[in-house]
Amino acid sequence: NMKKIIKLVVALTIVLTVLPVRNLMATSHETLKVAIVQLVSHPALDQITEGIKEGLAGKGYQEGKNLEIDFQNAEGDMSLLSNISELVVSKKPDVIFAVTTPVAQSLQQATHEIPIILAGITDPVGAKLVDSLEKPGGNITGVSSAAPLEQQFELMKEFPIKIERLGMVYTTSEDNSKAEVEAAKKLAEAAGMEVVIETVATASDVFDVAESLSSKVDAILVPSDNTIASSVDTFLDAADRAKIPVFPTFDDMVKKGGLASVAINQKGMGIQAAEIAYDILKGAPISEYAIQNAKDTDRVVNIKTATHLGIDIPKELLKQLTDLSGE
Repeated sequence: NMKKIIKLVVALTIVLTVLPVRNLMATSHETLKVAIVQLVSHPALDQITEGIKEGLAGKGYQEGKNLEIDFQNAEGDMSLLSNISELVVSKKPDVIFAVTTPVAQSLQQATHEIPIILAGITDPVGAKLVDSLEKPGGNITGVSSAAPLEQQFELMKEFPIKIERLGMVYTTSEDNSKAEVEAAKKLAEAAGMEVVIETVATASDVFDVAESLSSKVDAILVPSDNTIASSVDTFLDAADRAKIPVFPTFDDMVKKGGLASVAINQKGMGIQAAEIAYDILKGAPISEYAIQNAKDTDRVVNIKTATHLGIDIPKELLKQLTDLSGE
């Protein structure tokens, strides 16, 4: 009988030891302290933040119960961003989510200890945030928002538009946009297109640069660029007047009048970042945790824009696209 009791105790101990960590973590009374730092307000970035919250909820963490979120938005102010980074780090959260490249670079200066999870960073290696995508090597990992450019060019070819000269534009201070434009330029030239590149320094340049570029090209490709994303209407207004189709890399710009895109689902990227954070909190070594590419993409179009530009989209192509025009 004693043997049976001992066996039972051993069996119970094993069962308790291998119970899913997730349930133990989610039901423990310890509150998870999270910081989310966002560069500026615009729908694409707001969606990433929403996704992070949704992803944490999916792992059993809810604000007011076992989750404290310190949300900070620099509203595009770089000196404020530096202060925010110091403030956030001084509160010693368990994990910090960095939404965009400038935020990640600022947080990197502020801490080498607290795990930083990237969301909305196009080129983590080029931005000197990590040693490599496979082995980041420090206290930073997460999701890369590198645009699926090959798919984007395939989609552009499916439209009945003759693109001999393709315009591209990026903000000089954004390393991520520059890297994306350089990659896109190679693909465009391989497809036999001539590429015209212009740059903006601040949001106030956006209209003039878009107007100037529209006068020289057959279509414009817009990379993941925060300055342009926060001035979408201005950019599209200039391209629209010249009747030049715009192919953005983010869906919000298609919703507002861009023609079409293979766009990363921003909310999906936030959820993915939360899942990575969960792995790190569970004990996965962050320095060896490979950076993931955003998994969720959507092929989107704005039918209203196509009509305005006189583009007749083939029926077969139309079936594969989600219309964001709200028509």
